[in-house]
Amino acid sequence: MFSAFLFSCGSSEKKTVENASADELPACCKNKGNEATSSDNVPECCKNKGMEMLFPSEVSAKGDSYLGKEVAVRGFVKKVCHCSGKKCQLADNDESEVSLTVFANDEIGKFSQELTGKNVKYIGVVKENRITKEMIAAFEAKQAEAAASEQKSCCSAKKEESESEHKHCSKSKDYSEMKKWMEYNQKDYYPTYYVEAQTFEVME
Repeated sequence: MFSAFLFSCGSSEKKTVENASADELPACCKNKGNEATSSDNVPECCKNKGMEMLFPSEVSAKGDSYLGKEVAVRGFVKKVCHCSGKKCQLADNDESEVSLTVFANDEIGKFSQELTGKNVKYIGVVKENRITKEMIAAFEAKQAEAAASEQKSCCSAKKEESESEHKHCSKSKDYSEMKKWMEYNQKDYYPTYYVEAQTFEVME
């Protein structure tokens, strides 16, 4: 499952800007000769000495640990938003089902569709989006209304008809896991994490 761009296969050492190789550093931390800058001459974008290089799944699972911090996250771009280009879905590799949303900041503007299918490294700040109980209730009510409408119009077919004949009927999103998490953690919201990118670099 792990792609070829894993940082290390036998080490538990965390990759940071300080101990990364020249190829793993963001463009701002290299000089014109493609060599890493000296520790005494680190540019502004890399002065956060605790900035780790993370996989998207790590940010998604442990976002509260990185909330508000600048991180380097690298992965496989599964999709770039066709409407605005302001966000993309980043996964650990091309087979991973878990993805992290990365938004372009005002300076970047939007991402090119050409990033889709490539390994990209982003430098940005981890932020949080809270899905409240009220929001979930509204989502579920809207889904129920849509399902009822579809049932009347096209999904009240005979029982013997195959399910494949009704692929156009939308499937409702299941919010049960979110509600279980909120109950277990005694929260009135479910957190999702994303990265607001400041810079990015396509990896070889």
